[in-house]
Amino acid sequence: MEYQPNLKNITGSGGTIVAVEPQSTAAALGLRPGDQLLSVNGHVLRDIIDYQFAIAKESVDLVIRRDGNELQLRIDKDPADMLGIEFSEPLFDRLRTCNNKCPFCFLTQMPKGMRRTLYLKDDDYRLSFLYGNFVTLTNLKEDDWRRIEEQKLGPMYVSVHATDRALRAILLGKPDVPDVLEQIRRLGDLGIDVHTQVVCCPGVNDGPALAQTVEDLAALYPIVQTISAVPVGLTKYRFNGKAPQTIRAAIQVHERPEWIDTNWERQPLWEEALRRQVTDRRLTEEQARALLEEKYGDAGGFCSRLGVATEVPLRTYRPEEAAAVIDLLEPYQQRYWHEYETYLVYPSDEFYLLCGRETPPAYVYEGYQQHENGVGMVRKFLDEWEEIERRLPARLSEARRMLIVCGTLAAPVLQRIVDRLNRIEGLRVVLRPVVNEFFGDMVTVSGLLTGQDVVAALGYQQDTDLVVLPRVMFDYRGERTIDEYTPEQIGAEIGAPLALAATPYELLQLVRQPAYNKVAA
Repeated sequence: MEYQPNLKNITGSGGTIVAVEPQSTAAALGLRPGDQLLSVNGHVLRDIIDYQFAIAKESVDLVIRRDGNELQLRIDKDPADMLGIEFSEPLFDRLRTCNNKCPFCFLTQMPKGMRRTLYLKDDDYRLSFLYGNFVTLTNLKEDDWRRIEEQKLGPMYVSVHATDRALRAILLGKPDVPDVLEQIRRLGDLGIDVHTQVVCCPGVNDGPALAQTVEDLAALYPIVQTISAVPVGLTKYRFNGKAPQTIRAAIQVHERPEWIDTNWERQPLWEEALRRQVTDRRLTEEQARALLEEKYGDAGGFCSRLGVATEVPLRTYRPEEAAAVIDLLEPYQQRYWHEYETYLVYPSDEFYLLCGRETPPAYVYEGYQQHENGVGMVRKFLDEWEEIERRLPARLSEARRMLIVCGTLAAPVLQRIVDRLNRIEGLRVVLRPVVNEFFGDMVTVSGLLTGQDVVAALGYQQDTDLVVLPRVMFDYRGERTIDEYTPEQIGAEIGAPLALAATPYELLQLVRQPAYNKVAA
């Protein structure tokens, strides 16, 4: 799961310290949790990147805010000494939000009434540098480019979707998208490597359009280090009742007042733009409408002017279509291995799982550079399992009953693991794939399981010694699910000890541990 900041901790008043290492320089200075670091050597800090650059000096002046008062501290130190403090968030000033209207945007497919941050579209290049979050580069200003150059903020992870500019405009839901190929070249000129992704929508940007995108991006190697293709994710809220079911209708969701009110950077509505033209330029309504149509297309959006069929329905991939994407991309892997000695192009694991094919061997993934994007996760998991399988005990000293939870997509892979675990004498393991009732059964990944669905599917587990949940269904810190359940809350409601796991090694450790008698997280 991509890193998601907690907006409550981004105050615009410096970085809030949440932890101080014992015996560190910060501890010697008397810094403590709750202090806000405002500046270093007179530089106001925008984020942890600024902090890391500013603190790497032999002599530093710090300005701290504590209980409403400002304290000034000066210290001489080793430039490599980062003081030993941890901040509540990596961003201190504000989150850079998205100015696109992507028809497949997952945030427009959320039910109402959840926490505000779940509806906030982040598109912050700093989070791309820090955590590998994918960004579109459509909101960069010249100041941002200068900072990227000065601080060498790379690699960058870029959502491309299509290199054809008209098609990319459709997929980003706006007419004025910059040329992404020029932007990637510019990053390359600054010495920044780029990892790219294409969110594939059936019948829209796969097939010949995907082939063009791959070839255009591959021509920019070695600036472009990887190209991944991932299938579009849609929830039941996309299809319920009068929910938009086409590209055009989905773009227009972003024009609704209730959606705009959830975002910091308001997107101009068609009618608002029309009124501004009438008022500010003293045009008639007919003149203003003609002017806007020339720039943006008709009043229903800009789609028709671009000549792309936008009444194409948004839907998920069928097994045969997933296989077709793999068949399109795998020859490119062989081609680029011969040309560049890198496979470069990677279908995500979900395509392989959807059509029931085995994922490629580990060497194809070349270090798993897009592992967190679901590229190579299955292969890495299975290979790690093969390594630790020989370390499994033949028997347990006391009988144990375990239940392993997952989304439905991963069930065939995990069933192999469960079958092997059940050969251990004294251990009984059950795999429980949970259908995603919250988002709809077309959402099959473990990372979008909700606490309420897990609790409903498992019921009261009085005969289970340990329930193992996928760590990926919780947030970056492992503290809460998308519907605000904590591990402790789930454990209490199902009445069984609980543990989180993400790797075969963690499963091995859980098998080796004695029976639990309390909830573990």
